[in-house]
Amino acid sequence: MKKLTTLLVCLMAITVSAQENPNIKVEYVEKYKNWTGSNSQNDMLLLANQNTSHYYNPMTMLVDSMLSTQQGTAQYNDMVEAANAAGQRPTLLPVSRTYVIKSFPTDEIKYYGESAGELGHYTEHMSEQNWNISDTTTTILGYECILAETNYHGRKWIVWFTPEIPIQDGPWKLCGLPGLILKAEANGGQYSFEATGIENTDEPFPQQMFGHALSEPMKRKEMLQLQWTFYNNSAAQMNAMFGITMTDNPLPEGFDLIETDYKK
Repeated sequence: MKKLTTLLVCLMAITVSAQENPNIKVEYVEKYKNWTGSNSQNDMLLLANQNTSHYYNPMTMLVDSMLSTQQGTAQYNDMVEAANAAGQRPTLLPVSRTYVIKSFPTDEIKYYGESAGELGHYTEHMSEQNWNISDTTTTILGYECILAETNYHGRKWIVWFTPEIPIQDGPWKLCGLPGLILKAEANGGQYSFEATGIENTDEPFPQQMFGHALSEPMKRKEMLQLQWTFYNNSAAQMNAMFGITMTDNPLPEGFDLIETDYKK
C-alpha cells in the first residue's frame, strides 16, 4: 500500500480552525468475543482531521440515517418485510450502534450507543487517557509505529501509533498520542482494533445519525450497567422487548464489556 506521501504536508499546512472536512479515512477491523461466546468482527471507519473525528460502522450509519426520518423508516421497513417474505436476509442491517465523535480543541469525546435496546449518549474527556510511550517499534501498513500503553476504564490497552501520520487519534475512544493509532489490543486481545486501509479523503463527516436524533442523555457507567444487566438476563429481556422465547445460558468465561469500571 502506498504511503500518504502528501498527508503530512497537507496537515501541517492547514490550520485547525480552517478544517471542516476530514483529511483522512482509516478502515479498521474490530474484533471481540461477544456475550454468546461467538467471535464478532465489525468493519469500522474513522474519518479524521486535526480538529475532529467520527468513528462508526458505515452500514449502521446508513440504516440509522434512514430510520431518522419517517420516509426512510417506511422504506427500510418495506425492504425488511420484502426480504423476510422471500426468506432472505435483508441487505441492510445495523452492525454496531457505536458512534464516537472527538473534538480535540475541547478535549471531548461524545459517545452514542445502544444498551439493552435503549439509545443513549454522554460526553467524557480525552485527558482521562494517560499514555506511557516505549522505544519499541514495528511496521504496520508500511508505517513505522511505536508501542504505547495505558490503563483506561478498567482495561490495559497496548497500542501501536505512527508519528508519520500526525493526527492524535485512533479507533473507538483511543486517542491522545503524537500520531495515528493503527493497532490496539486490550487484555491479551479480548478486544482489538487493527487498521486495514488508509487514504486521503475530502468526503464530509456524517451529518445525520440515529443517536443524534433519538438518543437520551445518560451517564457512562449507567449505560454499561444497563448492558451488563441485559447480558445476564437476556432471556427475560428478549421476551419483554420482542416477545422472543429463549433460554438463559451462562455468559462465557472471562467475558466482560469493553469498559469494566462500571462495577466499581
